[in-house]
Amino acid sequence: METNWVFQEPVDFEHKQYILLGYLQKIEKELNDFKLYPNFQLLSLHLANINLVLQKGQYLSLTKKLKEKDEEILLSDLVSQEIPPMTGQEILELYRISKYSSEKLQNFFDHAKAIWELVNDSISLTVLNNSKKIESKQGLFIIKNKEKNYLYEFVIKEIKKNFPDVKCYIKKICEIENQEITPELFENKKTLIKNLSSEEVHRELILFKVNHDDNFPFNETLIPLTKRKLLNFIQQSKIINKVNLTKTIQ
Repeated sequence: METNWVFQEPVDFEHKQYILLGYLQKIEKELNDFKLYPNFQLLSLHLANINLVLQKGQYLSLTKKLKEKDEEILLSDLVSQEIPPMTGQEILELYRISKYSSEKLQNFFDHAKAIWELVNDSISLTVLNNSKKIESKQGLFIIKNKEKNYLYEFVIKEIKKNFPDVKCYIKKICEIENQEITPELFENKKTLIKNLSSEEVHRELILFKVNHDDNFPFNETLIPLTKRKLLNFIQQSKIINKVNLTKTIQ
């Protein structure tokens, strides 16, 4: 559903109600299966968009195409535009449509947020090796999916140059039977981390084990929230280290 759906012809309450309910019906099915992404991001976007229509007579447009299910939507990715000229009757109908849509979208957003909090609380990280190696903002993690364990790499870096926003990028390396990391695991692999197959590199990386409830969808829910857990861990650890260093100097 495009962000300009609300004032596309015809500007008619029953027609827009039909479109919105059809869209939300698809999202409801996925939320009932605990599939959070991309629905959580899209609900956030559509809720912000419809409220902007109500408050300022403007709507939001994305300046990029979302390439990943859990891709962050930044303020710099959004542009506000004026709604097209309308008759007085169309404006009244638009307000009625937007008011109804805002309430419906808010309910679905609250539902998705509750699922997000439930799943997020069920995920934890255990550091298996190199707990202090956070400065490079990269590392490895092991996560279970359908009774099998997989090794992933992660890198935290800026999303855009000259912007403070960062993102956790991940890539699956291979299936792994135990927690022993050997050079053979990285052979003939194109990795995010430079020279990862070198023992001098991978043995110095922080290694996590991701603990989670295996009942939640892996790609649509667990992996996106794991990326955020990793990002928060690295960022919080850097802040704590900085505070401790300041105290030591004082």
